[in-house]
Amino acid sequence: MTAIETYFIQPFRTQRKRLVLGPPVLAKTKHHALRDGERMGLTAEGLAVIHVTADDETGEVSAFDVLARHGLIPEEFEEQIRAL
Repeated sequence: MTAIETYFIQPFRTQRKRLVLGPPVLAKTKHHALRDGERMGLTAEGLAVIHVTADDETGEVSAFDVLARHGLIPEEFEEQIRAL
């Protein structure tokens, strides 16, 4: 059983007066995710830099962490993260 770590940036955009998920952007390392998140945060309405640890064989998520937040993030997103 091998753990795989994935880093990605989850942007948010306004659609019909609500913040909705944009397409996620994968990053190679934690450093790249944080750096790109900071850069993208200058123009995005909101985004979260996320780290996920999952089992290689089953795909079961063992850890889900928000490393950084920039701008506006929907309250539902924060609640969903806490539920994991």
